[in-house]
Amino acid sequence: MSETISHPYQSNKPPKIALLAPYPDSFDFSSTQRFHPALIRAVQANVGSAFPKPIKDRNNPEVIWGYRLVVNQPSRFCIDLLQLYSKIDPKFSFYRCHVAFDVIQIYEGWTYEEVADALKNLFHLRYRRLDDDVLEYEDSTYSIYVKMRKSRPYRNTCFYNGKPSKITGEENAIHLEIRLERKRAVQAAGVNEPIDILGIKPAEIFSQFLIAKDHRHVLEEITKTGIRLTCGDYPDEDPAHIERRIRAINRRLGLHHVSMFAGYHKHSFNRLDRWDCVDIEGDWNWATPDAPCVQDVRELRSLLPPQAPKPKIQRERL
Repeated sequence: MSETISHPYQSNKPPKIALLAPYPDSFDFSSTQRFHPALIRAVQANVGSAFPKPIKDRNNPEVIWGYRLVVNQPSRFCIDLLQLYSKIDPKFSFYRCHVAFDVIQIYEGWTYEEVADALKNLFHLRYRRLDDDVLEYEDSTYSIYVKMRKSRPYRNTCFYNGKPSKITGEENAIHLEIRLERKRAVQAAGVNEPIDILGIKPAEIFSQFLIAKDHRHVLEEITKTGIRLTCGDYPDEDPAHIERRIRAINRRLGLHHVSMFAGYHKHSFNRLDRWDCVDIEGDWNWATPDAPCVQDVRELRSLLPPQAPKPKIQRERL
């Protein structure tokens, strides 16, 4: 976003800006007993990546409380495998869920920069504490700065636009994640066991946890009012200097992000109309069996487009 707020919308209901393609990104499972090696091999063959790791005690690393299985970009067959395993292991728990949305189409009249700015700064995480801080780290933006909290948040979001899309392979894809970080938040989304992932409606979970409000025109009015009042209190100061200082304070406070605006101007935020600015595909994007894959793998290993087959090596006969 530019240093000065420009081109504010005159209406709280501008047209939609883009089409989002949803896909299941990352899931965490835990158990008190070690995961069977055969399950690990089967899962790793049907996902983008997966790895098990022990859950160790913070004070005594030699004490192991359980085991964790991290699954990235699972296929539908992988979910079926995990569902069967959950019936065998009574301590099997589904406690973390990340779902992702990639922009695959920008509508006419909008630019890449405008769409990226809207998804980065104008989406507010529901049920978020207003005293939480937004974290902007390198090219990523998180709704909640976890390090400054006394407890881990139940949910968070992550935005970035510097990596290729796992759906289309497009470089610098606009990417937004909804991260459900604790078991209670996962259950609130209607997910109690692995098979429930197949029943999630992308548009429903998006609207359940995210809301878009365009606060830029209201922030500009508040900023201009502050500039006018400050100039009245300090008539000997250069008005241009006062304006630069006030806008610098807004940037330092992070008011360009609607969640930070909600914390400092709660009543103004509540009066803003909801902006239904994106369309979401009705079904998840999964790994597809339409392209060749290795033996004993039911679906592709990831959502990336299949690579061209490697040329055969010509070997000389002895």
